[in-house]
Order: sequence, then structure tokens, then C-alpha cells
Amino acid sequence: FGKRVLVTRPRRQAAAMIEQLIDLGAVPYVVAAIEIREIADWTPVDEAIQALAQYDWLVFTSANGVTAFLDRIEKLGLDLRVLGHLRLAAIGPKTAEALRDYHLRADVVPARFQSEDLATELALHIRPGQRVLLARADRGRELLREELAKICAVEQVAVYSQIDAMDVDDNVMDALRRGEIEFVTLTSSNIARSILERLDATCRRRIERGELKLVSISPVTSAEVQRLGFTVAAEAKQATTEGVIGA
Repeated sequence: FGKRVLVTRPRRQAAAMIEQLIDLGAVPYVVAAIEIREIADWTPVDEAIQALAQYDWLVFTSANGVTAFLDRIEKLGLDLRVLGHLRLAAIGPKTAEALRDYHLRADVVPARFQSEDLATELALHIRPGQRVLLARADRGRELLREELAKICAVEQVAVYSQIDAMDVDDNVMDALRRGEIEFVTLTSSNIARSILERLDATCRRRIERGELKLVSISPVTSAEVQRLGFTVAAEAKQATTEGVIGA
């Protein structure tokens, strides 16, 4: 493999991807384009947890959401029995795996791992009149909520916060400018925007000449890359980190 690859995931989530790249003989560089933080106000989440009996479905769009929401249940002095009546949905295999870490199994996981696909799959299962709780980040697309709202009552709560990383490793940025890195992996629209908006003219020219290649996790992320004026060199066939590495 022998490629020099920039991993831009949050640091606590980057380890598995870095390990896979090293196993393939790649040389990974790391800069966290976004950070995952605890939300400032847990009140809406706590109220949603106390009202779980009113819901029929609990939907997660990330592994971070699973961890934050389920850990909050325990901090409130409750346990997973409060979920006993709910059906669970996960946007993809990593989110479903996070549920399994709590001995929970997702009832719905779409074949493709995007909001559009999760909305389509859920539409086959949710009955009119049912209520859905969507646990997600404090920023991101509203598509899933909007699509589900066409068929049922939907409420969403932010269970964790995403912020653009404040500290960018100058050594990594210098390596980008010098041409020491060949690929930049982009595993979400927010990550794409955060990292690409920081690139200077030298890095932009390298991308234009094809010396620095952008690899996207999904069509949605690719669309954001293109909106920012860049070209996607490769796109994952499946919206997973393994798919990005394959691309």
C-alpha cells in the first residue's frame, strides 16, 4: 500500500482507522477536524428519557449518540429496562455495534448508511400515529427528522456536541504543503467543511493538480466537498471507514 494518508476523524475515534491503515502498510497522519464534547444542557435529554414510555421508536444516527444517550440513562439512576418497549434503529453497522456493547440489538439498520436510506427503511416499519425519538448531534442535516415527520410524530434531542477543532497540528499542515501526504480521508460533511476551509492556497493547488487526493465516505460528503469548490478523487462504496480505506 505504502500511501501517506491523513485521518481527520475525532482523535478518540481515529484509532481503529489508523490501525487498519498501518496493517496495510500505509503511513497515517492525524488531525482532528472536529471534536466530540458533552452538551452544555442535559435538560431536554433528561426530559426525553423520563418520557420514554410515550415513544415507540428510538433512533440513533451515530455511535456517539448511542454512548451519550445510554450513559445518561444510567447517570439518572435508571437502567436499560426503560427501553424495553421501544424498537431501536441505527443508521449503520458501527452504530448498531455500539448498541450491542450495551446488549441491545437494532431492529432496523439500512443496507446503505445514510439518513435518506434510514428514513426509507423506517417508513416500511413505522405506523401512522407512532412516536419517534431521534437522538443525534447538535448539528447536522435535518433530513431524517423531516422525512419521518411526514408519517409520524418525531422529536429529536441533541445528546452530544460537535465543534470544529480549534487546534490544528502545524506539523501535519506543513506536511500537506510539502507534498508529503497523498490522501485526505473525509468521513462526514462536517469534517470535510472543517478541514477544507483551513487549507491554504498551496494545498488547494496540490488538490487541483491531483497531487493531494480527497477520499469521501458518501455522496452526501462528496456533495459538501464539491460545494466547497474541491474535487473528490474517490468515494466509498459503503459509508464506513472500511469503505473509505477500500476507496
